[in-house]
Amino acid sequence: MITIKFNGLQEQVGHNPSLLQLIESKEINPKTVALVLNEQVVPRSRWAQIECQDSDKIDIFSAVAGG
Repeated sequence: MITIKFNGLQEQVGHNPSLLQLIESKEINPKTVALVLNEQVVPRSRWAQIECQDSDKIDIFSAVAGG
């Protein structure tokens, strides 16, 4: 198990899931959010390749249309 901070809340997750696996495990549609890992925006195309590491800070943001 590793400990991460997800949207400001500390939690433990299984052994190094990818960012995509983490998002899907929370039943979040990956097409509707942006992801920030340790204060850097991560392109959706890389989510499956990047594994969560102990002490990572992960924040997701919903896309909002408007003007």
